[in-house]
Amino acid sequence: MKKSLLALAAMGAFVGAAQAQSSVTVYGVLDASYTAIESNSTTTAGAKTTIQNRNTVNGDGALSTSRLGFRGVEDMGGGLSAQFVLEFDLINLGNGATGDGGTFATTTGAASATTSTGRGFGPRYSYIGLSSKELGTLRLGRQETSIHGAIAANLAGQANNALGSLYSSLDSTYQLATAASPAVRPHNVFIDNAVTFISNNMNGVTVQLQTAQNAYSASQTTPSAGVQASGGSISFTGVKNLRLDAGMIVEGITTANVNNIKRTTKALGGNYDFGVAQVFALHTQNKVENLNATSGQIWQDTKLTELGVRAPVSRVIGVWGNYFAGTRKNDGTNITTMNAAATSSAVAAADIKGYQLGTTYAFSKRTTAYGIYGTQKLDGNGAAAGAKLDATMYAVGLRHTF
Repeated sequence: MKKSLLALAAMGAFVGAAQAQSSVTVYGVLDASYTAIESNSTTTAGAKTTIQNRNTVNGDGALSTSRLGFRGVEDMGGGLSAQFVLEFDLINLGNGATGDGGTFATTTGAASATTSTGRGFGPRYSYIGLSSKELGTLRLGRQETSIHGAIAANLAGQANNALGSLYSSLDSTYQLATAASPAVRPHNVFIDNAVTFISNNMNGVTVQLQTAQNAYSASQTTPSAGVQASGGSISFTGVKNLRLDAGMIVEGITTANVNNIKRTTKALGGNYDFGVAQVFALHTQNKVENLNATSGQIWQDTKLTELGVRAPVSRVIGVWGNYFAGTRKNDGTNITTMNAAATSSAVAAADIKGYQLGTTYAFSKRTTAYGIYGTQKLDGNGAAAGAKLDATMYAVGLRHTF
């Protein structure tokens, strides 16, 4: 009897030790907001179209994208560990949809109302990785582009989903149609089929290298068609309260085994926390080239700079504001193949500017109320003189993390 009890105790201790070496965490964000957007599209002839959108809860939350995730870590000993992340966005938080299906109106106003198919779980992260205390981390699967951290870390609005920042990218299904949107986000946030190496922190320096073939599912129409992407970033955090980032990604669209389009995106940014306020600065360039043109024609070249400040008003209230401006040159037909390129069917070459103001109120560590106002405008120049796209957006909402 004593031997049996001892055996059971030993087995229980062994199981407990095994469980202590691995863990799985369920986490998420629920962000519900009321948003109001008004977009004006003006042609070179002066004809103006106004589209208004009012949205309660459906679509991305204005402060954060609602999401559900699973994260696992296993300690394999000897300084090695394995990990995975599966994360999905929750677009239809308002109606509880968990898959494709259902239609609802997306736009009203001067343009006729339209309907779109609702979707629930959308892809975000899906990768597995290995980490070494001596060498760094290797990740395989769908994950952030290597340049994303260099951009998102240097935005006063913390990469929210509202207008008024160079990060803005209005959802063409739930907010505004592409032709009516002044969105100018310079990069893709996620990349498929990626291999990413992330170094350990070396005296404040972290390096990231990434490559992917058939990087974006929209381009995988045939085995010979796809986007090959390679990039990297470097971050410095070796000085207290200071962060500096630089990143670049080069993407090439290949059709019938011929490289037709090349897009190069660069980012340089930094921020410093003075205690009473944190200041941010970010510059990006997004250049799209037509490699089939004998002269190596540049179809688009967009340069944007954003400055911002974020400050605590009290223990529970925070505020931020930012302003961005830049230009987009266009020597040919607008590119729409890469949706994240700063393109618009209404405006080609343009002067770009916008600003955003926001505030948060923390009920607790996990629950936050917020309000955001943003506006931005693209003024056409050259052959597009007189054309413009301008939009304003305000949102009030509530976010809970778990």
